[in-house]
Amino acid sequence: MSTPTKPSIVFCHGIWADGSCFDKVIPTVQAEGHQVIASQYGLDTLAGDVATVKRTLGRVSSPAILVGHSYGGSVMTAAGTDDRVAGLVYIAALAPDADETSQRQQEKSRTCNASWRSVWAPPPMRSRAATSPCSPTRAS
Repeated sequence: MSTPTKPSIVFCHGIWADGSCFDKVIPTVQAEGHQVIASQYGLDTLAGDVATVKRTLGRVSSPAILVGHSYGGSVMTAAGTDDRVAGLVYIAALAPDADETSQRQQEKSRTCNASWRSVWAPPPMRSRAATSPCSPTRAS
């Protein structure tokens, strides 16, 4: 009987980074017995970035798990339809629907956050300080 192999891991970086942002994580995951690579795409177009991730899948054993952060979530969501992909892991990443762009998802998030702020406001500093277990006691 053959020993089951662990899935490969392909990291997908965000828009303000490159593949090197995973440098500190890769050795730890490799030590667990996974084949690991960080995809390095040019951030020119989503289609181009997805194509790069699919080419990167060809450099590791299948099945592979795509792990993405930020914009990398959009890239791996589109690349995740590849037969070599066994799963997707989102780390503070965008996860757009099939008919949704990254920008539209961020706009919805900003709208949701703005409406939440209009419903809830923190108490005034004076009362927060008086009730906070972390604030120092003041002598009168």
